Amino acid sequence: MFKELHPSLRTAMYVVLFSFTALVAATFYTIRLTYKHFEPVMDKNYYEVGLNYEKAIENQRELLKQGYSIKSNWDKFNILPLGESEILVQLEKNGTLTNANSMTVYLERNATTKNTTSYGLKPTASGFIGKISLLEKGTWNLRLVSNIDGKSFEREGKILVQ
Repeated sequence: MFKELHPSLRTAMYVVLFSFTALVAATFYTIRLTYKHFEPVMDKNYYEVGLNYEKAIENQRELLKQGYSIKSNWDKFNILPLGESEILVQLEKNGTLTNANSMTVYLERNATTKNTTSYGLKPTASGFIGKISLLEKGTWNLRLVSNIDGKSFEREGKILVQ
């Protein structure tokens, strides 16, 4: 192919040709991996969430000033076991148990939506209760979201599953 070139130049041309071929192959491999393991945007309604961000923060601050807090029976555990666990969540206002319209538990991993799950809890006289499936070991982001008269009140934390 490059027989008429000087031997050192011929070697350089083969190196350039090999490098170009490797670069093209790596690009196609990367594109294939991207399509094979594609994950959508974390929140499908990110635009609306962004527009309402300031309002959500203001609602959270207002409810905190009114004395609202969220407590759960998982607060006393450092490590949770794999499998199904029961969670009891209580919404309190100034230390007194109070009612909310709904309570939802979100389990998420950092920077991925692949394992994000949500559980709606059932109201009882002592708060909200439900069964949560903890199927993978590791650290999870736990969000407890309560709807209080149309306002969202959240508490975030981390849990360790082993």
